[in-house]
Amino acid sequence: MTGAIETEKGNVKVEIHKVFRILLSVFLLFPIIGLIAMILTKTQEFSPILILVMIGQILVIRYGFIGLAFKFLSRESLNRLRDVLDLEWIKN
Repeated sequence: MTGAIETEKGNVKVEIHKVFRILLSVFLLFPIIGLIAMILTKTQEFSPILILVMIGQILVIRYGFIGLAFKFLSRESLNRLRDVLDLEWIKN
């Protein structure tokens, strides 16, 4: 987290750590690796629907799992920072 605190208000920028970003990138590559492995081993006949399934899996991983996890974890981190600094939330 980076940011600045002024007398009346402040701002905080929450980012994902680089190591965690690399881990998430590997996690997002699993559907692509699975599709390539299935094509190379020919366990099934290739079907265009498999590309749609792969895209759907990537979207679910990206927006479902990673998006919600980041939202909850960043909120928890901001609440801990607020407790440490003894600040109050101002609603717009």
